Amino acid sequence: MNSFFRFPLIVAFLFSISYSYGQKVAVVDVQKVFDGYQKVKEARERLDKSKKIAMEELEIFRAEMEKIVKELKEMEEKIKNPNIDSTALRKKYQEKVEKAKVKQDDMVSYDKRAKATIAQRQRNLLVEHLADIRKAVEKVAGVKGYDLILNSSETQLGVFYSGEKFNITEDVIVTLNASSGKK
Repeated sequence: MNSFFRFPLIVAFLFSISYSYGQKVAVVDVQKVFDGYQKVKEARERLDKSKKIAMEELEIFRAEMEKIVKELKEMEEKIKNPNIDSTALRKKYQEKVEKAKVKQDDMVSYDKRAKATIAQRQRNLLVEHLADIRKAVEKVAGVKGYDLILNSSETQLGVFYSGEKFNITEDVIVTLNASSGKK
């Protein structure tokens, strides 16, 4: 049996156990909690600033490349002119071409490094704050006496419907943001 069919069966089984033993069940939209968590918002702002700085740096590289290309075109025009001794100019032209290649390689390298760094920071964002979210869910579950909390995020296939009375998402966000203010 594939996992798509197995998971709903497990959820149905858990609900039946919960019902027969009088267990309290709730749902939490972990994505909404994540989006509402102040520490995550602050981390995203820092990440956005990093992206902006990287884009500004790339623009500087591009402007420098455009300047070099313009200079190369001007040199090409002079080299084509039969009235100008182009031997020295050809040498300068070759040096400028090498400079352009190095600048292009530097720009590509910087772009790759910046993208990799930002992607890693985005992955770390979830991992970094998931433990806090889990603790807040446990705290709300303990206070409200819930035995089972299911993730109802749209990205999860586990919960297709839950009544609002089971949703503790806002309680978890409040708990998270209250505890992050104390630190």
